Amino acid sequence: MAEIHEHADACNRFPPRPKLQRAEHAPSTSTGAAQCLPAGADTAWTAVLDSCRALLAIAVGENPDMDTFEKACHEADRRAAARPRDADLARLRRLLDDDVTLAAASAKLREDRPTPATAVEALMYSLRRGVNELTQPNTQRRLSELNKDQLEAICLRVQAFEPNIAPAWRADDADLLISAWRKFREQR
Repeated sequence: MAEIHEHADACNRFPPRPKLQRAEHAPSTSTGAAQCLPAGADTAWTAVLDSCRALLAIAVGENPDMDTFEKACHEADRRAAARPRDADLARLRRLLDDDVTLAAASAKLREDRPTPATAVEALMYSLRRGVNELTQPNTQRRLSELNKDQLEAICLRVQAFEPNIAPAWRADDADLLISAWRKFREQR
């Protein structure tokens, strides 16, 4: 038990306090310190001076007590603050808010993602058979997954089919494709 008390006493020792100095005279009133430090007040002048130096260094942006890792972190933070904000990153951070459900975030991510090239090519392959292919469930599903830019590319491609591959679509057929896309997108 005595060992426990000795260990506790050793752990509870504090480092010695700095020796206090007495202010011999009250500071001149021109410095404005007369109100703060009356004559005879106890001060640790070295600690006061060190604190002033540290505050001044922080205000200027240089802290001599800061190690190289901290300096590197502050420099990286300063550079990151100067960079323009990425709109996609901001949108993704909004999806991490507490009020956004996992299902809603997942749906938003799927909605914004372009359809994979393989699905686009599968749609193009099926559209070779003509406008009547728009009634097929797989074609409708693939068409509904396209974004606006992909739809525009598909419309241009079906109108430019080579005769040895498939007959080229007319402009009104491409309009049917766009109407079908709008209809299937609304159903999603």
